[in-house]
Amino acid sequence: MKKDLRLIFMVIILSAAAAGASYLMHSSGNEQVPQREDLNKFPETTGNWTMTEDRQLTAGEMRELKADDYLSRTYRSSEGLTAYLFIAFYSSQRHRQTLHSPQNCLPGSGWTMGDHRIHSPGNDSQGRRREINEYVIEKDGSQMLAFYWYHGRGRVDAGDFTGRVHTISDAVMLGRTDGAIVRVITPFSGAESENRARASALALIDQLLAGLDRYIPR
Repeated sequence: MKKDLRLIFMVIILSAAAAGASYLMHSSGNEQVPQREDLNKFPETTGNWTMTEDRQLTAGEMRELKADDYLSRTYRSSEGLTAYLFIAFYSSQRHRQTLHSPQNCLPGSGWTMGDHRIHSPGNDSQGRRREINEYVIEKDGSQMLAFYWYHGRGRVDAGDFTGRVHTISDAVMLGRTDGAIVRVITPFSGAESENRARASALALIDQLLAGLDRYIPR
């Protein structure tokens, strides 16, 4: 009986997801995205982190990404730690223009995704729980901590499915589907280095969350 109920629940969820995806692809109308600043105006210094590289994507990478705005930078802390910050913003997620999940992009680049954690850096302005992902990723003996979340319309979601559901509900209720994928990656070596890298990256993420609404509107 329980197995049958779980099956029915899964069918309902999958049907709702399919219907939502179809709605996003086929619905029309101009979305009114609130005024925002371009990501290239994001501060070169935040807290004890300073930008050391501002990378420009190639034409091929831009065609693959299909983002309306992006930021790809390297930051270095006063403690000597490195963080790779990537943000891709989409003014609309209708008509197949959707956020790219790191669960597809990172393995596609040869990284193995290992241990997973969810962090909850407080609540948003409406009291909703904010959640971000953390994965230990590895490639050719190198290890890094990869943090990412879906950011848009005031929401901070960790789950691919949760983010999609909220995009669909906001499309219906707000007439908006704008949003971004935000990713922070920091290298480490050994358990002590991992803990230090995690603490520093989470402190950086707290600073990002405090200022991102200027670039990814609520």
